[in-house]
Amino acid sequence: MTATTQMTNLFTHLQGVGIPKAFARKVLPDWWDDSITSSDAGLQQAQLYLSKAFNLDIASLVSEEEPPRFRQVVHKFKMNKNVSEDQVTASAHYATAMARLALQATDEAYTPPSVNPIELRDQILQAAQCVDLSALLMWCKTAGIPVLHIEQLPGKKMTGLAIRLHDRFAVVLSRKAHPSELLFHLAHELGHIANGHLNSDGFLADLQIGAGDRGDADEKEADAYAIRLLNGVAVKYSAGGRIVSGVQLYRAAKALSERERIDVGHIILNYGHAQEQFPLAKAALKHVAGSDCGSAVVNSALFEFIDDERLSEDQLTLLHTATNFSAI
Repeated sequence: MTATTQMTNLFTHLQGVGIPKAFARKVLPDWWDDSITSSDAGLQQAQLYLSKAFNLDIASLVSEEEPPRFRQVVHKFKMNKNVSEDQVTASAHYATAMARLALQATDEAYTPPSVNPIELRDQILQAAQCVDLSALLMWCKTAGIPVLHIEQLPGKKMTGLAIRLHDRFAVVLSRKAHPSELLFHLAHELGHIANGHLNSDGFLADLQIGAGDRGDADEKEADAYAIRLLNGVAVKYSAGGRIVSGVQLYRAAKALSERERIDVGHIILNYGHAQEQFPLAKAALKHVAGSDCGSAVVNSALFEFIDDERLSEDQLTLLHTATNFSAI
């Protein structure tokens, strides 16, 4: 069998579990050449590389008698009626594989987040003006919880993923969003971790965050945790008078932010959600100082956090590719 045929068969197997050929090829190292699979050893190398990149059971990928299988782990999918688990499975396992690399490169001992979000908030406020995205990422660093932003996924995109591996945790975010939006997503995933929603190795995948009022107990608990962590109390913001412009909302939120030590972008988004004023909130966010690219904030913190020496060159490249992060 030619090397081209070997790779074609391998890609076809992966497509059977929702991994497109173009995406599978993207995770192969820069030095890869399909001719390597002309030998049995080369084919095994490709199978091993791809199985690790997508959290696949290697025996099932090698077998010609059965389709590939993802590694057997506990998994919880928080979907809506328009999306099935099958549409998200490949994305969740790819994100899990990348989180495994980040955990491998993490030398901080794991510290669980307090089940009381006010205690965690107080810890963070000892070193920061408010619980914003950078401050929460810094706490995650000291707690040994790597946080990754992966925008490109092989299947349907999730909003957030809490991952447990060997009694340690990581978080993957994937929405292209403002830092204050990702702040709430991260706080929500920490709520899942703190409240023990994942009690053995596996993952909990949230298609949507902030919809805890739809009846799912875990989602309600994680949303409530996030709100109290970011604000100090359970709150939905409103205004004493009529707010008609983005700059007006920003100024009101900025004043409250400085008094109560709350992220100004979160106040704006909380108000927009509570009052169903989403366009107004988006207009107000444009006035918030700093980067509007949340993924850059997350992944810059990640690569400051991990120890490159704990990964091989290929593993580090794979993590850079997944996060679309290039060190300057």
